[in-house]
Amino acid sequence: MGKSIIITGAGGFIGEELTKYFSCKHWKVRAFVHSIPVVKVSGVEYCKYDLEKKPDQALFTNVDFLVHAAYLKYEKNNDSDQININGTKNLIDACRKNNIKPLFLSSFSAHAHAESHYGRSKMECEKLLDLSRDVILKPGFVIGKKGLCGKLIETIGRSAFFPLVGGGEQPLQSVCIDDLCSVIEKVLENNTGLFHIAEPEAITMKEFYSEIAAQLGKKLRFIPFPIVALFSISKVAEAIRVQLPVSSESVLGLKHLKTFETKQDLEKIGVVLKNYKESLRSIL
Repeated sequence: MGKSIIITGAGGFIGEELTKYFSCKHWKVRAFVHSIPVVKVSGVEYCKYDLEKKPDQALFTNVDFLVHAAYLKYEKNNDSDQININGTKNLIDACRKNNIKPLFLSSFSAHAHAESHYGRSKMECEKLLDLSRDVILKPGFVIGKKGLCGKLIETIGRSAFFPLVGGGEQPLQSVCIDDLCSVIEKVLENNTGLFHIAEPEAITMKEFYSEIAAQLGKKLRFIPFPIVALFSISKVAEAIRVQLPVSSESVLGLKHLKTFETKQDLEKIGVVLKNYKESLRSIL
């Protein structure tokens, strides 16, 4: 019998890519989504899922693995921290009852000095996992056609000027979406514990923006922008319900970007990742 997996947040950037990846690998995929998509991946079973509600226990029968990629943003619900924590706990409980191996998708933004709700709530959710039998995966910046990377590419592609927040000196370690999917498959089948997944060498945000522009054949001029000013502007915009390309949560995440040692984790899993230039070339 083939392997089976539940993917929560299957309507999001990473969740959608995981759904396609495991379906192509001929796994039985049960995709937990907030709303059933119009265009579905062939052979995938789609199930409505809400982090605020306890999931139907029948959905966890005959399942080998679960990847928890669902996340409720603070901008959408001010109670999101507790909702995310409770939702994760409900999933872990269901995994325990049905002998399912869970993988929690965390982030480099989740660390002791995090200010954002995203980073802090991810840290709290990590505490619910048992590293002797579960997996916590902390990917760096995920390069792909959608998500934050997709928005950056779109913005740089149509702009002659680009705001350089905080001098653009923040460190960035990336992982391409196809590499991330492959890593997730490997650790589900072979590993337990906590893993940081990104290329070992960090670059600056300015270098990353410049590489996107170069591969797009664009000449980009940077405009220095203080991070404090951007945070204040984004908070005001959110208060009056004006949507900007960047949220106050994203600004806080950018403010506290840090580097992580990833070489040992990658060697333990047995993978070599593309560097950021190769990753960008693969999607542009």
